[in-house]
Amino acid sequence: MRTLTPGFMFFGRMLHVAAGAALTLITAIPVAAATAPTIAERASGAPGARADSAATHDPTIAATLDGVPITITAVDQRIAAQLMRLRQEQYEFRAQALDAMLDQQVLDREASALKLTTDQLIDQRVSAKLTPATPAEIDTFYVHNRGQMAGRTLEQSSESIAAALKSSRLAAARADYVRTLRKRYKAHVLLEPPRFAASPDDDPSRGAPSAPITIVEFSDFQCPFCTRAEDTIDQVLAQYGDRVRLVFRDFPLSIHPLAEGAAIAADCAREQGKYWEMNRALYANQSKLSAPDLAATAATLGLDVERFNACMASPESRAEVAKDTADGQALGISGTPTFFINGVMIVGARELEVFTRTIDRELERLGQSR
Repeated sequence: MRTLTPGFMFFGRMLHVAAGAALTLITAIPVAAATAPTIAERASGAPGARADSAATHDPTIAATLDGVPITITAVDQRIAAQLMRLRQEQYEFRAQALDAMLDQQVLDREASALKLTTDQLIDQRVSAKLTPATPAEIDTFYVHNRGQMAGRTLEQSSESIAAALKSSRLAAARADYVRTLRKRYKAHVLLEPPRFAASPDDDPSRGAPSAPITIVEFSDFQCPFCTRAEDTIDQVLAQYGDRVRLVFRDFPLSIHPLAEGAAIAADCAREQGKYWEMNRALYANQSKLSAPDLAATAATLGLDVERFNACMASPESRAEVAKDTADGQALGISGTPTFFINGVMIVGARELEVFTRTIDRELERLGQSR
């Protein structure tokens, strides 16, 4: 069960406070109230220009101070980032519920048409077609995830790896099957996600500038979840080719003391034409992000180390990272990695299917085939 986030708890408290304030206001209004002052009278501070006249209350005004209004818009601007996060979470809850409803309904229809239960349908059309993981696939998985094996050998881990691969394949195969059923039964999602103005700025990018899909990524080189997400992004770029462009922006978190320096190092490598090489090296060696380590990595990549060190010390390099961070904060980002696919937000190291589903919907919206 998903617990309420701090954003929703805050929202709930605000509703509770607002409800209490409204009740107090209502009980304070006399039965035989005098004629309410006009909005102009209230704004001018004329006699009788009081803020407790509910009968003529302008819903765009949140409060008045000595007759001067404070608007809802002004309040919302003050908490813009929090409101963005709330909009995104509301959409995600709705989208998850809608997907579950659509998936179940198309499965039920198909099962009914074939005179099967839904479980029998999945067994016959999905599970029965899966092949077990090969020893080579288990070996590859072990090598890539050795750090998560708690010191266990390949032999000790092979059974659990095989089960994990089977579960992953089953989920992917089920999703593919349900996708074909959605097309057959003409399911069309009309729920629109909130879109955020995530600018690519002048930051490093991969892919064609004219691509119909732009992914703006805000990331942190010391964040382990960001490292995990990079493999997924590589798969996305390989799968969609010139239809996707990736823009990388920095968002070093305050809990990662070496992340800002690493972000500056990547920008300084960009100055010498080696941005993506440094980007990969930083993710691959997250335990080596101190200043001496960064200089050593620069030397390994063939950079002019003296020029690199001068760039690292320049205020302009730090300002570039600070600008990315400020832009991310204005978008409501509070954690990494955070992605914007044509402005649609995805938070965290999510599975490939989350990205492909969002991209496919965007391509459909733009009138392009998958």
